[in-house]
Amino acid sequence: MFITKKDAATVYAAACRKWYGTRAKSVTKSKIRQLKAKGDLKGVAAWQLVADELSHGGRERPTVPAVRGANGGHA
Repeated sequence: MFITKKDAATVYAAACRKWYGTRAKSVTKSKIRQLKAKGDLKGVAAWQLVADELSHGGRERPTVPAVRGANGGHA
């Protein structure tokens, strides 16, 4: 199974919503500012994807295939 960066950001955005509730966007923006100050451009890019997902309101779901059991049915 291959997980894209967008898929990971979508899952992490959902977790941030659960952890931080209505503060999720501000927590994410704060993290982006901290990473920019440290010069961590890859971290900024990753967290920006999470922020983008939070801005979209979680309307899209990750495209992760279903896990199948040994008999071909769902696990």
